[in-house]
Amino acid sequence: MDTRIFCNEEWEQFSTSGQVVLCGYYHRYWNPDKTKNQAFDMFSGRILDVKDKQEKGIRYFYQQLDEEICKGVSICVVPSHTQGNVNDSGIAELARRLACNGRVDKVDYLLRVKTIDKLAHGGSRDIRAQLDSIAVNPKMTVDGDVVLIVDDVTTSGASLEACKQILLSNGAKRVAMLALGQSV
Repeated sequence: MDTRIFCNEEWEQFSTSGQVVLCGYYHRYWNPDKTKNQAFDMFSGRILDVKDKQEKGIRYFYQQLDEEICKGVSICVVPSHTQGNVNDSGIAELARRLACNGRVDKVDYLLRVKTIDKLAHGGSRDIRAQLDSIAVNPKMTVDGDVVLIVDDVTTSGASLEACKQILLSNGAKRVAMLALGQSV
């Protein structure tokens, strides 16, 4: 089996570095003082569309990513912050669509078993908090899989790194991390 995750050499080389592959940078809509952020752009708006499960955002990122991800790759997502919440988010919908095109749907493999505060609202960025609150779906396996773990927005990378560690410790052959945006 091919261990490549990205078909584009540039993305593939970056993914092997262990860093998070980014589609771009995310600028919040509101500043902390409740004024509109002048740096908010169309790209950041598309990420908000994904967060709101809007078709235009999901379609936008599907078109950006579909040709870049090799066939046969298993696709997982960072689970919601809420315990027991099923993966019915916009990022899960995007991941499922990507999986339908020759990839393996493992969107429901990682489960949140303990609610944590959203990182954007002051939640702990410590990787231990993530590791202690995520488990695997006993009805699925990633044994021997080449996996792409996907998140909508990353700040510190702790959620993605925790998911990567969990996937590798449960038999994944290789794991790359992708976020639609890096918060600025």
